[in-house]
Amino acid sequence: MTAYHEIFMHPGHPEETLLADLAEACGVRLRLIGREGVAYAANVGDAALELELDHDYEEDKGVPFERYRAVLTVRDFTGDKDRERLVAERVFHRLAALQRYWLVLVHDLQRVIDRSAPPGEDLYPPV
Repeated sequence: MTAYHEIFMHPGHPEETLLADLAEACGVRLRLIGREGVAYAANVGDAALELELDHDYEEDKGVPFERYRAVLTVRDFTGDKDRERLVAERVFHRLAALQRYWLVLVHDLQRVIDRSAPPGEDLYPPV
């Protein structure tokens, strides 16, 4: 199984707000595809972005993934992990700047790269 960079986000609703914020952060609108768990997707140069509005991930490595409603997977078309990480970090930091989401950026669900929370809130979303 291939490892990707993923951004877990909470809240993931209202859906329209999340999609508008992601379009701003990614520089492109995600389009509805609704298949195999992926609700929306977009291409950004050499990478695909795939948004799942629900997922089955549970706590692992101390990260309560189940508290995050949505997950954005960044997948470089050529497998360039450095470029993939740069795209994921750019989107993550642009979303974090909005200061309305709990976010965690991970690689392969094993390594936490960065976290963000709205001002004055705990690091992880409430239960």
